[in-house]
Parts: sequence; structure tokens; C-alpha cells
Amino acid sequence: MNETTNTAKKPTRKPDPMTPVINDLKAQIKALDGVTTLDYPTTRVRAYDERASAWGRQYGREGTLDGLILSLAFESLASLNQAERRYSLLQLAAAALIAVERGEGQ
Repeated sequence: MNETTNTAKKPTRKPDPMTPVINDLKAQIKALDGVTTLDYPTTRVRAYDERASAWGRQYGREGTLDGLILSLAFESLASLNQAERRYSLLQLAAAALIAVERGEGQ
């Protein structure tokens, strides 16, 4: 008795839509690698915090991309604690990458 087994083919893996975005991001990181910045005066922190709150409220009302990006950007600038700043910058980067991936950055 000759028994044949039919093995199901694995479905083709869909390409990750974030792959080209990440590749573009890596190119931009490489381009900006030599950029240096100076610390800004801590006297600006309060103004940045107020702007973060205002843009956060704007985002809460309208849900617009500018409200989200600007609230996160000002929040990161208002952070004196390095861990908070890192978290805020990661949120900002994630929001920007999502906007690019969705085509909102075109």
C-alpha cells in the first residue's frame, strides 16, 4: 500500500509594512549622526510644559496629527528627568513612524 501524505504549503508571509519605514529611518539616523546639540536653558521648561498641555488638549478635542506630534514634542522638551525624556522621545518617534507608515507624512 502506497500512502502519500499531502503536506499543506505554508502560506506566503506578508511583508511587514514597517520595513521600508525603518529602512528610511535608519538612513535618516545615519545622515543626522554627526549633528551636535547644546542643552537649552531650564527656564524654558515651564513654557514647553504649557505648550505640551495646550497641544494635548487640542489633540483631545480634534484628534489631529499636529496635536499629537506637537504635544509629544513639547512634552519631551519639558522633561528634566532623563528617563521621562527618553520615554517621551520614544513616544514621539513612535507617533511619527506610525504617521509615515499610514501615509500621513506624504
